[in-house]
Amino acid sequence: MGLIELKNIYKEYTTDQIITPALTDIHLVIEKGDFVSIIGASGSGKTTLLNIIGCMDLPTKGEYCFAGKNISSMTEHDLAKIRGKQISFIFQNFALIENMTVYENVEIPLLKQGLKKAERDQKISSALKAVGIDSLSKKRPAHISGGQKQRVAIARAIACGADVILADEPTGALDSKTAKEIMQLLTKLNETGTTVIVITHDMNVAAYAHRILEIKDGRIEHDMKLHP
Repeated sequence: MGLIELKNIYKEYTTDQIITPALTDIHLVIEKGDFVSIIGASGSGKTTLLNIIGCMDLPTKGEYCFAGKNISSMTEHDLAKIRGKQISFIFQNFALIENMTVYENVEIPLLKQGLKKAERDQKISSALKAVGIDSLSKKRPAHISGGQKQRVAIARAIACGADVILADEPTGALDSKTAKEIMQLLTKLNETGTTVIVITHDMNVAAYAHRILEIKDGRIEHDMKLHP
């Protein structure tokens, strides 16, 4: 049994009584510790697929099992618990709160987990050191670079102890040198056992993965295994 299993997944959106299919008959298994890239043109359905995997959205039809549990029948409260501890997102725009410090941004999921301050401090310190920005803990997002902001987002994922990291165009707003550094960080995180799923349009980024899925018109067109 895979960590992530999607069976016969369909997703449709209805606007003014017009039904628009976003995903069609998706079958996908991702094992714990895998590193997967999802590529595809704009509008191909890759972000919709990531949102379903990340419990941000539910399929119109089909079954999604995460860690052996059927997500499709869960309440929003149950989904929020999974998002708060087991799945963490990294976004192209970093998704940091501007009026909070680096430390406070990394702390957010730990507060939701109800951890005591001493434990939060230890996890945050360790995560910031792991991504090389422990000296920036008191700075606010406006005073650090794009690459440093993305490191904050990765530190936040590390600190919360997520089993799965979902990265939506994590290098899209970065120069090539910084993009390489960010992908190397995600690779190191994957080597510790974290499952990493990256959406990208950049084949140089996709090539860091063990497996590349190509989405076209809401369907998985190709499923290519690379290096183990």
